[in-house]
Amino acid sequence: MEYSPALSIASLAGDVDDMSEEELDKYFASYVPLSNLPTPPPAKEQPVVAGPASQAQDERRSPELEVYATHLANLVPRNVSTQKPAVPVIRGYLERACLPTEILAFAACVLDALSQRFASSWRDACLPPSEKAFNFYSGTHLRQRPMTGPDLIVLSALALAHGFIDDRGRSNGHWARVESRSQFTAREIETTKMCILRDMDYGLFRISDNMVQRMMRDMQRACNFNIPSSTSSRNDSVAAAAAAEKEERRPKLALSTGTGGTPGTAIWANGVQTPEPSP
Repeated sequence: MEYSPALSIASLAGDVDDMSEEELDKYFASYVPLSNLPTPPPAKEQPVVAGPASQAQDERRSPELEVYATHLANLVPRNVSTQKPAVPVIRGYLERACLPTEILAFAACVLDALSQRFASSWRDACLPPSEKAFNFYSGTHLRQRPMTGPDLIVLSALALAHGFIDDRGRSNGHWARVESRSQFTAREIETTKMCILRDMDYGLFRISDNMVQRMMRDMQRACNFNIPSSTSSRNDSVAAAAAAEKEERRPKLALSTGTGGTPGTAIWANGVQTPEPSP
C-alpha cells in the first residue's frame, strides 16, 4: 500500500495505528508539511545602471561639447564681470539641454552681437533693489558686482536661441530647474534675456542663415583643431594592422633568374611563377 504526501493530518490520525513501521517511514520520508510563514514580499527592483554603450557615447560627446562651451564662453563680453565664464558649468548646460548644433551656433551669434553697453545695463538689472536704492539716494555711481555670474548670460542666450528656432520652447522655469540645476532662478533668466533683447534692439531676426552657417563652421573648425585626433590615430592603427595582415597572406616570393631556390617557396623564372623548384 502506497501513501501520498497529500494525505491530511486528520486522515493520518485515524490510520496511523494501522500502519507498519516501514509504511510510516515511507510516508514521513515523502511528507512535506504546509508552511505557516507569510508570503515574502517581492524583491525590490534594482536600479538600472548605464551600460558601456551609453558611457562610450558620453565619452565621444564630451570633447565636442567642451569645445562648444569654450567657444560660447569666449564670446561673453569681457567687461561684464571680473569672473570668467566657467567652461565646465557651460558644458553641463549643453549636456542637459541636448540642443542641435544649429541652435548652439545661433546662441553664439547672439553673444557675438552684444555691445559694450550690455555690461552696464545687465549689471544694473541684476543688482538687488536695496542696493539700487542705496546708490540712488547716496548720489554715488558705484559699480558693484551683480549677485549672478556671467554663466547666466550664456544660459539665457541658449534659451533665446531655442525659443526663436524651435516652436516647442521651454519655459524660464525649465531652464532654471533642469538646465541650470537651480543655479539661477527663472526671474534672473528672464531679466537677462530682456537685457540681451534690448541691447540687440530686439533684432534676433537680423541673425541670418549665413551668419549661423559661418558660426557653425567656426565651431567645427575649433573642434578639429582642439580635439585630439584619437579617431585618426585609431584609423591609422587599423590601416596598419590590415596592411600587416595583407602582407602576411602574401605569397613569399624568391626572385631568381635560375631554377634554384629554397624548397617550399615560389620562384620567378623567365616571368613565370612556379610553386616549387623544377627538378
